Amino acid sequence: MSEVTEITEDIEVIGPGRLLSDARQAKGLTIEQVAEKLNFRKGLVIDIEADQFDRTLPSTFNRGYLKNYAKLVEVPEEDVLSSYEMLGVAEKQSTEMQSFSKITKKQAQNRSLMWLSYLILAVLIGSTLVWFYQYQSSIEAKSVVLEPKLADSTNDNSSQAQQLKESAKQAEDGTELTPSTSVTEPAKEASEQTSQAIEQGTIEQQQSVEASTDTVVGQTPENTAEIEQTLEIDQADTTGTEATAIVEDVAIFTFSGDCWVNIYDATGERVAWGVKKTDYVMTIKGRAPFNVTLGKPELVTIEFAGQAVDMSRFNAGNIAKFTLPLEQN
Repeated sequence: MSEVTEITEDIEVIGPGRLLSDARQAKGLTIEQVAEKLNFRKGLVIDIEADQFDRTLPSTFNRGYLKNYAKLVEVPEEDVLSSYEMLGVAEKQSTEMQSFSKITKKQAQNRSLMWLSYLILAVLIGSTLVWFYQYQSSIEAKSVVLEPKLADSTNDNSSQAQQLKESAKQAEDGTELTPSTSVTEPAKEASEQTSQAIEQGTIEQQQSVEASTDTVVGQTPENTAEIEQTLEIDQADTTGTEATAIVEDVAIFTFSGDCWVNIYDATGERVAWGVKKTDYVMTIKGRAPFNVTLGKPELVTIEFAGQAVDMSRFNAGNIAKFTLPLEQN
């Protein structure tokens, strides 16, 4: 059996299925008759004539099917098997050509992507360079504009300093300031306005003092006595109010365990709240009576106005609400 190494695209490969199909039709046999005589499935006969072979089966099985079919239709077995071998070589070369074509296409795509990447990179570099040159140009233009301004401001400052020196020198010598060396007109006007305002304020103050003096002088002794009495009453009221405000009631709470408390004074102001820890001593001040709420009254001892408060009236484990001082039953 000759070995075929290469098949060109111009040569048409005739598969074993076509040889067997032509021979079957020349014999006047149908696919069903061939399947019945060879004890094949009808689908197997159709696949053989279509050159569709099960690649999962060993090649020996496919060769055996072809030999039996060739004997039935009286076709040389060598021609059928050679065509089968040729079909395998053609399929292999076709696969290789397809693989080569895919590789070529992929390389072309890679080249296109590479050139596109180079183009994008070149655009980015060019944009960066253009921006840099524009930025440098703008900075140089600003520096050119600012230099004359700085020079002018420097000259102005130097001239003002020179004028101040000359003014100070003339003041030391006792000479009068000339218009060229004097303080600027706005400053002079401001100083004049300030002096006028001071003089006006002094005059008004003197007038108010004189008016108040006239009022006091015009009062009679009776009016003076009434005014003094009114002042004494006002001072007494103020002193009493201050004394009343200073007086505060004091209560001392001592905790033998953790206990929650909430206490308000007579003004409605909350003076204590939260959980107090064991051995904590709390002193509260405010206006009595105090509205007290204790989570565990058996853990608290209270001293109000220097006297101990009887806590035995409250049941252990229950929340106690009461007022200090305690109401007498």
